[in-house]
Amino acid sequence: MKIKKRLVSNQRKRTLHRNKVRLANRRHTQFASEQFHNETSSLNANKELESR
Repeated sequence: MKIKKRLVSNQRKRTLHRNKVRLANRRHTQFASEQFHNETSSLNANKELESR
């Protein structure tokens, strides 16, 4: 019985850790894409100002 409880507990910990990692990866990807979008839009704005 103890072994079964331990297996379930380990499985739960593994799942929680996996979810935490996925969430962190998603946040990082979202942040990186926002940064990229902000940089490209500011570059476009600078190009428009220079061309005038």
